[in-house]
Amino acid sequence: MAHDIETIKEIERHCVGFRVRMMNRMVTAIYDDALSSAGLKPTQFTMLVAVANREGSRPADLAKSLAMDESTMSRNVDRMCNKGWLRLVPDQDRRSHLIAITDSGRALIRKSYPAWQEAQQEVTRRLGADGVAALRSVLRKLRA
Repeated sequence: MAHDIETIKEIERHCVGFRVRMMNRMVTAIYDDALSSAGLKPTQFTMLVAVANREGSRPADLAKSLAMDESTMSRNVDRMCNKGWLRLVPDQDRRSHLIAITDSGRALIRKSYPAWQEAQQEVTRRLGADGVAALRSVLRKLRA
């Protein structure tokens, strides 16, 4: 029994997944607080920006670039289409569709940009330039 307790404590002290999830919740809370003034969630803002930067992407390609599963991507796109921020465009092969941002979606990015900047500065202040650089480096390694 004592061995089990020590093993469980060791897992919490050393688990990378535990730390990443904790960091995710903490960072998300900062962006959530800032972007809520614009009526957006961080995931919505991220998707709007990703679609705007990859105009005419297929859902599977967008999901891959955001490291999301396709069903989550589909649900989020549907909701954002219903809000008028995104729209689906028929693809040339007619078996698929492309995701495009609407003028309303672009306006929402512009409206949210100052709040995003505020959150970005706060996270950068807390992590420090070295922490932000390390995070970028880790993400590049994980994507490889």
